[in-house]
Amino acid sequence: MIYKLEAISTGKIQDLPYSTKRPMRSALNKEKYSGKMWLTHTGFAEDEQEYKGHGGPNKAVCLYSKKNYELWKHDLPALPPYAMFGENLTATDLDEAHVYFGDQFQLGEAILEVSEIREPCWKIQEKYKIPDLIKRMSSSCKTGFYFRVLQEGYVHDSDHLKLIKSADASTRLSVYELNDIYYNDNKNINRLTYVLKNPYLTSDRISKFERFLKRAQK
Repeated sequence: MIYKLEAISTGKIQDLPYSTKRPMRSALNKEKYSGKMWLTHTGFAEDEQEYKGHGGPNKAVCLYSKKNYELWKHDLPALPPYAMFGENLTATDLDEAHVYFGDQFQLGEAILEVSEIREPCWKIQEKYKIPDLIKRMSSSCKTGFYFRVLQEGYVHDSDHLKLIKSADASTRLSVYELNDIYYNDNKNINRLTYVLKNPYLTSDRISKFERFLKRAQK
């Protein structure tokens, strides 16, 4: 199965003018690159991340679906064509409900594995001046998600994602379902227990769900 990408984008850390409340340095504003770029275990060679919680081996590449842009069509005079929320990969229709932790994709020479949810932060809310953006994005479960890089390699700007391995059926967990539990149903013991059986989640995510479960069992 091939999943089309609208854009592959990277960005450099810069001072951004969107917030009057506090300094805002970010690589949120990304642009399409031309030609090919080396994709490492921590992300594209020319992509940068500003602070803790972004980037690293388990958040090497961020994807957001172009379909999700529609959530914001009544809030903005015009929707960006790509990288609306600073994602590296803007997918045509690969969204949270149809991708599972542990799914593996080939992108150019690289191999990626779905590894983490994206937690929306204040910077994207400040950029678009939508007061409830974080709350709406979280509760909708349409946050985007991250890949870890299993195999480094060159990625051309015309490459698309090819599904090469599906996650184990016995513990299959979609990004949408994990988001729904995390944001909307984090006292549900049965669902929390199921999440913790997933072998592909990061140690940080497991720790958070263990705390949820411990609290729910009191």
